[in-house]
Amino acid sequence: LPPGTSRKMSPKYIGPFLITQEMVPGAPYCLDLTPDLVARRINPVFHASLLRICWENEDSCFPGRQLHKITGFRSHAKTWAVREITDHYGKGCELLFEVKWSTGHITWERLREVKKPVALDNYLQAMGVDKVTDLPVG
Repeated sequence: LPPGTSRKMSPKYIGPFLITQEMVPGAPYCLDLTPDLVARRINPVFHASLLRICWENEDSCFPGRQLHKITGFRSHAKTWAVREITDHYGKGCELLFEVKWSTGHITWERLREVKKPVALDNYLQAMGVDKVTDLPVG
């Protein structure tokens, strides 16, 4: 996990992954891992005690638990349009923006996640400043 990310709120398990082979009946299974996990040199063979049935969750009740939303898994990354930026908090490298996405979800994102969108320019204009560094501490 990157610095500043809470381990407590991160998902304990990721997936789903397809089981491609049962090595020995009832013990180790070979999974079809994503290219990101293979690039991190994660062995695709797992013991049965480490595997769990994957139940799809409702993203509105448990946001950020899908594989493409977990930090660092870019091969599954999907992009959503920023509808608007409604608030900010902090200053400098700790600056966070409250973002309303095209899906209707509202999340707090770092500056690097919202650096390019027109929504950032609109928010700065609404706040009466020209640069992000001129924002008052929120």
